Amino acid sequence: MPGSQEENVAHSTPKDPMAKPVLLIGLLLIVAAVGVLVNNLFNTIAKNSTKGAEDTTMQAAAADANLTPIGTVTAVDKSIVKEARSGEAVFNAVCTSCHTAGVLGAPKIDDKGAWEGRLGNGLDGLMNNAINGLNSMPARGGDPSITDEELSNAIVYMTGKAGIDLSSQTKTAAPAAGTEQAAAAPAEQAAPAEQAAAAPAEQAAPAEQAAAAPAEQAAPAEQAAAAPAEQAAAPAPAAAIDGEKVYKGICFSCHDVGVAGSPKLGDKEAWAPRIAAGNDAMYNNAINGKGAMPAKGGNPALSDDEIKAAVDYMANSSK
Repeated sequence: MPGSQEENVAHSTPKDPMAKPVLLIGLLLIVAAVGVLVNNLFNTIAKNSTKGAEDTTMQAAAADANLTPIGTVTAVDKSIVKEARSGEAVFNAVCTSCHTAGVLGAPKIDDKGAWEGRLGNGLDGLMNNAINGLNSMPARGGDPSITDEELSNAIVYMTGKAGIDLSSQTKTAAPAAGTEQAAAAPAEQAAPAEQAAAAPAEQAAPAEQAAAAPAEQAAPAEQAAAAPAEQAAAPAPAAAIDGEKVYKGICFSCHDVGVAGSPKLGDKEAWAPRIAAGNDAMYNNAINGKGAMPAKGGNPALSDDEIKAAVDYMANSSK
């Protein structure tokens, strides 16, 4: 028998074909929303975390540089005797320019035979030659600031490198200093008498000062008038360096006689191609060295500006 009318209606109800797609889309939206929320959570944690904070090293360094003092003041006690440089330090500063390569017959630092031929009078003979100069070697190696003790140290160092020990012939200056002080004491004690004798002359000074006062009072007006001209004539700091003085301190030992092909001072033909190359090229060669010429003429204590001033002096004198 056929079923009832209600049963037939229930079995004949068609299924909705969009139900599953809609369900899947809804699930995907929910998953995407959860993913966005989780991502935002991790981003928030990362931003608020101190790990991986911005590197402020450069800012700190810039702040320290801004706080650095513009200059410093060094107090020097002149009663303390300056410590003499070691023989190696003096050699590297001055002597190396000739005694490393044996320029103009100078004994090389490690040539024992060359040094033995000069030891006829021992260390004193070598010291006499170094202090006063010999042949092409200038007095004190061209640096008048070198003390006798430093010269002695340099000679002992060079001969020691050649296998000759002269350290036993060195002299100590301390006892002599004590003797000088003892000898000076009587002269100091006699000073009160000299001061007493000089008193009448000093008492006459007020009258002389009073006579000179009108002339001195006129000086401020003259100084005020001369001040603008002096300010206008003030040279730049670089121009204040005396190139001739630097030249005569060290450069002359080679450039006066043309050692190892160096251009002689005043030789226009030798200097012409160097001047044509420009100042920067000449400065670079003098500062860094070229061929047999050591950097800064063998004296690294000289500043770049001093070397440039010496080059300008030589070039201008050779045009």
